[in-house]
Amino acid sequence: MGREVAIGIVVYNAGENLLGRLKMAVAAGHSVYIFDNSPSNDSVKQLAKNQEGIEYFTCGNNVGLGYGISTVCAQAEADNFQALMFFDQDTGFSKETLDFVEQFYSDKKHLVSEYSAFLFNAKNVGEGATNHGGLRDVLLAINSGSLYFLKNLKKLGWHDHSYFVDGVDYKFCLDSSKNNMKIGECSYTPGFDHVTEQEDSIYSFLGKDYQFRPYSFKRIVDTSVSSVRLITYSLLNGEWKFLKVFVRLFSIYLVTQVYVRVANFWRRNKNV
Repeated sequence: MGREVAIGIVVYNAGENLLGRLKMAVAAGHSVYIFDNSPSNDSVKQLAKNQEGIEYFTCGNNVGLGYGISTVCAQAEADNFQALMFFDQDTGFSKETLDFVEQFYSDKKHLVSEYSAFLFNAKNVGEGATNHGGLRDVLLAINSGSLYFLKNLKKLGWHDHSYFVDGVDYKFCLDSSKNNMKIGECSYTPGFDHVTEQEDSIYSFLGKDYQFRPYSFKRIVDTSVSSVRLITYSLLNGEWKFLKVFVRLFSIYLVTQVYVRVANFWRRNKNV
C-alpha cells in the first residue's frame, strides 16, 4: 500500500548516511523526490537509477535551495501527492519518524486548508501531546522537518527561487502569513535528529555551552544579503512581528560569527 506522504530532499555532495536513509524511506513505501545540486558526485544519481521509488532531478549545477525545494514539491503535486515531508541531507530520521509523520498528518487532515506546513522536530520529545493535540502555531519554520501541503504551496507560487540558501525558509513563512496561512509545530517527533550530523562546535559563553559554527565569508555575505531582504520586505509589507524577529536573528548571527572567530583565534594562540 502506497504512502500518503512523499519525501523530498535537496542534496549537495551527499554522504553515506543519507544514502542509507533514502533506501530505508523507499523500503518503508514512500516515494522519494531528490533534487541534486552536485550531479558530478554521482552517488545519489546511481542510487536513483538502481532503486525503484526515487525520482531524481538536477539542473547540472548548483542552482540553490529555493529552486530545488520548489522542484521536488511541484513534481510531487503533479504526481497527485497532497503532502511532502522535506529533510535536509544532514537531518537524521528513522522509519519510526516517517510512520509518526504519516499518522499525524492523517489525524489532522481537517486542518490542512488553514496551514501551509507542519514543522516536525524533537525539541520536546518524550513529553507527548501537551497542547492542542500536539500542534501549536509558530511564526517561523525551517525547511528541514517541514511537512508541506502542496496545494497550498502551489497557491503561494512555491518557494522563492531568488533566495539561494539562507532565507528560503523564512521567506516561505512570510509568504504564508501574507496569504493568511498558518504554520504549525509538532515538537515531539521520535527518531528525528537535526544535531548529530551538523558541523557545529561547542563554545562556552557566560558560563554556558552553545553550539556555533564559523561560516565562510561567502556564506556570511549570502546570509547578510538575505537577512536585509527579509527585513526590507517585512518593513514594506507591514509584517511587524517578522520585522522584529528578523532584526534580532540577524544581530545574533553577526555577533556569534564574530565571537567564534575571536574564540578560535584565542584557542590557537593559547596552544602555541
